[in-house]
Amino acid sequence: MQRYDYAIVGNSAAAVNAVESIRERDGDGSIGLFGEEKHRCYSRPLISYLVAGEIGTKGMYYRPSNWYRKMSVEFRPGERVTSISAARKTVTTGSGEKAKWGKMLLATGFTPFTPPIDGLEEVEYITFVSWDDARRMLSLTAKPVRALVVGAGLIGMKAAEALRARGAAVTVVEKLDRVLPLALDARASGLVAERCQAAQIDILTGTGVSRLSGRGGHKGAAVLEDGAELDFDLLVMAVGVRPRTELAEAADLPCEGGIRVDEHQRTPGRDIYAAGDAVSAMDVVLGKPSINALWPVAALQGKYAGMNMAGEEAPYPGCNSMNAVEFFGLPVLSAGIVNPPEDGYQVIMRQDEGGYRKVVLRGDVLVGMLVAGRIERAGILTSLIQERANVRRVKNSLLDEGFGHIHLPRAVRKARIEYAAAGLEAPGAGKGRGG
Repeated sequence: MQRYDYAIVGNSAAAVNAVESIRERDGDGSIGLFGEEKHRCYSRPLISYLVAGEIGTKGMYYRPSNWYRKMSVEFRPGERVTSISAARKTVTTGSGEKAKWGKMLLATGFTPFTPPIDGLEEVEYITFVSWDDARRMLSLTAKPVRALVVGAGLIGMKAAEALRARGAAVTVVEKLDRVLPLALDARASGLVAERCQAAQIDILTGTGVSRLSGRGGHKGAAVLEDGAELDFDLLVMAVGVRPRTELAEAADLPCEGGIRVDEHQRTPGRDIYAAGDAVSAMDVVLGKPSINALWPVAALQGKYAGMNMAGEEAPYPGCNSMNAVEFFGLPVLSAGIVNPPEDGYQVIMRQDEGGYRKVVLRGDVLVGMLVAGRIERAGILTSLIQERANVRRVKNSLLDEGFGHIHLPRAVRKARIEYAAAGLEAPGAGKGRGG
């Protein structure tokens, strides 16, 4: 039976960064990496840009082709892990093969959620979360089609934009009252919807799909809750995602709202760690564990998991929800709490020809921001959220055009200068950017 000092289930941002952290501290320990897909690690957030023709195949890869060999990793592509035994320290793959491990990382990510719609089983559909989904979409849009996208979250709206770039006639249906309802507020959502509608994407909000009927392959028809009927040649289901916790649950690991970990990314299972989109870890804004299914968050959690698997005691500093995306030339960036409850929060907003800006404060602490349009200075706001800095003296200047480092609280400036002098990155700096 094969034995690994480190076994990693998953092959995306968390897994790759964990491997690199391990190798920085342990150059000899054996690493086995089990990837369910046959591809080497790629940047999942880029699949819409691949479909739209903005990047090519080479631009999709997260690391060079020789990365696994350079890291001395036994990469096992296309091998789905079906079970793990915490007591025996073994993994079992879909082919029935077993392997032993010394320490394990669960970087299992998420799986698309498909709601129970009558007739869904009659129609072939795309969930648009993988490279294989992107390839199917490219093939199916070789000629103009009518596409129906169910769900107006980030995945659904990027799918709609990519489809429009391919020449498809696109309709988006969203059960809630606006697009991107979780990532944006009503005003920013309206700006995105205007850009999409100007690009001839039809957006129907406040209604869902009640019934589907198939007409062979990907063709079909949808009946909406308001009675409207839509024919389509291609259906994209983008209602949401769920954390993949089935392996952890079967191993009796706590998974309330995601795999539970401590500040070192350890689960309660002996020598079992977890990182990425399936994990509930500390959110610095909420002040409690939460799932932040974002690429840079997964990468950071993987980094700290790897450090601790290799023997350090490095606490994960926590992160917050952040989204940076662009729709038809309109960049939008949000972080932290953007739709606060009415009580206990102060909201400052500004809208002009340059775009729309908003900050949310709880007391004297910045806990949320949203910028649509000119986002040049948004990075300093996201770092203030991450650092939980007291902004009492500058709160009324946060949205000024000239707001910058000189306006930061003295303690924050001093800490950043000290970190820079030591050749280190300031706490929170750079943690909201994806790879």
